Amino acid sequence: MAFSIACSDMGLNCSYVACNDTKEELMNNAGKHGMEVHGYTEEQLNDPEMMKTINGLIKEEGSCECK
Repeated sequence: MAFSIACSDMGLNCSYVACNDTKEELMNNAGKHGMEVHGYTEEQLNDPEMMKTINGLIKEEGSCECK
């Protein structure tokens, strides 16, 4: 099982899709992208409401073909 999330799921005009084998890897990669490309801070990404939103947008995939 793999997990994915896309910037477009968050309403951002961006084609980035993170896809990883674990939610932890997914959150690390998506968070890094969010900070580098979209200017989010660690504080913003770790905000409980933001975490709830992000977790609600994560999709379970059969495999991780988008790595």
